[in-house]
Amino acid sequence: MLQQILCAAICALFLIIPAGALAAPEIIETDGIYMMGDNDTPKSARDAARNEAMRAATERAGVYIESVSEVQDYALTRDEIRTVAAAVLRVLDEQVTPELVGDAWRYRVHLVCSVDTDGIDLAALARDKAELARLTRERDALQRENNDLRSRPTMPRGAVLIPPAPIYGETGGVSVPVYGEEPRSHEPTPTPTIFADVEAMIMRGEYAHAVADLSLLLQDPSVTGDARAYAYVLRGRAYYDQRSPRLARADFDAAERTPHTNGTYPIWRLYEYRGLIAYDAGRWEDAVSDLMSAWDASDKTDDTLWMRLRRAERRAEQERRHRVHGDGGAHSWGVVVVP
Repeated sequence: MLQQILCAAICALFLIIPAGALAAPEIIETDGIYMMGDNDTPKSARDAARNEAMRAATERAGVYIESVSEVQDYALTRDEIRTVAAAVLRVLDEQVTPELVGDAWRYRVHLVCSVDTDGIDLAALARDKAELARLTRERDALQRENNDLRSRPTMPRGAVLIPPAPIYGETGGVSVPVYGEEPRSHEPTPTPTIFADVEAMIMRGEYAHAVADLSLLLQDPSVTGDARAYAYVLRGRAYYDQRSPRLARADFDAAERTPHTNGTYPIWRLYEYRGLIAYDAGRWEDAVSDLMSAWDASDKTDDTLWMRLRRAERRAEQERRHRVHGDGGAHSWGVVVVP
């Protein structure tokens, strides 16, 4: 009898507690290790160890996101799960330990991260996925129509065939080419042209359109190297301007992981925007690190980037002084800290 009463009480408690209160963030702890080589700097070794720890944390977060998506009946691909995992992964604590092993330094980075699915709308992601699928079907249908038109036999030179006028509402007003005309080119649009169009969209504020075009491009496995990395950078820019910093950060991290050079496209801009995300979140040291990486990779002529770096450095110095003296960090400067 007592056992039945306890079971009833527990069931009633679960009915009373709000659903959101039960969804506690998942805590993940990972380690990354990197052995410093002759050509490495302490910063590069530390960053490599941190990237390894973040990769492991993202993989473990992906397992958690996959279980959540299955419970909510969302069919997400592996790439989508990784993107979501990177977007909702938040570093709570980071410890860096340099160790001398023999005659070489080994850097170990220990991360404590949280994964909170309340930070992302899986339903919206599913809707975006459906929209991308619709765009892909439309593209494939147009490609089939183009192939059919190209396969039609041409009439002898000089012969003229007047096509019937299209009936609007049934054919959608699509113009039919006249036989005897030179076949039109149906080669895929060059990637630089796509990037130029997307950059123009971002400048016009057409962020959703830019994200859709870049997502279709990233689905093409033949897009690799510099082109793939820059596609991630541009999509991250669009997400950042859409005020979606988590999705933007995930794309910038993906661009960093993609093998690339900065010779073809300014992929190094990912560090600038990642620094801006850290600055907006009040993580001044992270902002300085990323903005400095962007400045080092640039041609040192971007005044806007230089000012952003200087502002982040002032904020970081103010925070360090405040931790030591508790005076807000600005009393000894005699200057006003630039926000």
